[in-house]
Amino acid sequence: MILKSAVTYRVGIIGCGKMGKDLFDFLTGFTFHITLVCRSEASVEQVKLVFDKKQKRALKYQLIDQQTFDFRNQNTVITADMNQLSSCNLVIESITEDLHLKRALFKQIEIVVPKNCIIASNTSSISPNQLFKKALHKDRCVGLHFFFPLAVKDLAEINVSDDTDEKTVLLVREFLNETGKFHLVLHGKDHFLINRIFLKMQAGCCQIIKEGKYKIHELDELVTSGLFPVGVFEFFDHVGNDVMLHSVKNYIKYENDPLFFQPMMDLLEAKVKEGKLGIKTASGFYEYPRKKTVPDNKPIEKMDHVLQQITHLYLDGVFDTVSNSICTNDEMEHIVKTYMMVEKNPRDLAKEVGYTPK
Repeated sequence: MILKSAVTYRVGIIGCGKMGKDLFDFLTGFTFHITLVCRSEASVEQVKLVFDKKQKRALKYQLIDQQTFDFRNQNTVITADMNQLSSCNLVIESITEDLHLKRALFKQIEIVVPKNCIIASNTSSISPNQLFKKALHKDRCVGLHFFFPLAVKDLAEINVSDDTDEKTVLLVREFLNETGKFHLVLHGKDHFLINRIFLKMQAGCCQIIKEGKYKIHELDELVTSGLFPVGVFEFFDHVGNDVMLHSVKNYIKYENDPLFFQPMMDLLEAKVKEGKLGIKTASGFYEYPRKKTVPDNKPIEKMDHVLQQITHLYLDGVFDTVSNSICTNDEMEHIVKTYMMVEKNPRDLAKEVGYTPK
């Protein structure tokens, strides 16, 4: 059955990359009018083909009923024509992390959409103050950062600019509540909080690699054995080393010690120059598909001091956030569990390893 919504959302999505398609797949699961704008007609045809197959398969195997099937077909538009956004009350852009490209896109959007339409950016690193600096209606512009994949990551950040009005924030929160997404409203230096929580730990791992005592796969195996289900460098490959590099350059503007993050930028820049962007190029810090590694000469138990160092860097990021009242302990527990797929909450981990918040 179709879920009933008190508000009719007419949502535009711009971008047919990994995140744009994921947003499209997720939001077509609700009673929303969805318009997906792709860059080319070839992309349009490809997305249409996949969408039609999925809907027919869902109907065939009774995952949806005929009413839902009809609704989705009647209220889903896949196009290369920006003018199709003319009836939207919310537009979410999800193109590449490039300030100038995004600003140019916003100029196109503002000409087309209604005056009351909220323009949101799924940017994961560019300050909304900077991003919407030249927008005509800054009060209706906001950062709306989802996490990939949406079906698994129950998180979203509302990154509010100095000019975003309260009504816009309220409407975006209502929209996220409608989709069931846990979310935080973030201002100023707290923007992109969830990624930045783990930044110090990631930078610390890159510092360790720079010292030359351990190899990348050794460090990742250590992290997966005692902290997270995915290694730091494998995580970079999944996100995309080019995306990570661009994000880190933006994140460190908020940090007091930018030199601490230099080894991470050096490692990422080297991979980007080599064209090794991660999974999307089948090569990054690892080759894909992954091959089984030969057992290390250094047993993991002899690297306990390294794991403790990494764990303390991770907990620094967590407890800095809580102590500054950016989010509550319970919210942080949800973030860690959802974002890094970790069952153990940070408070229990801190007691276990003897960590004392600063």
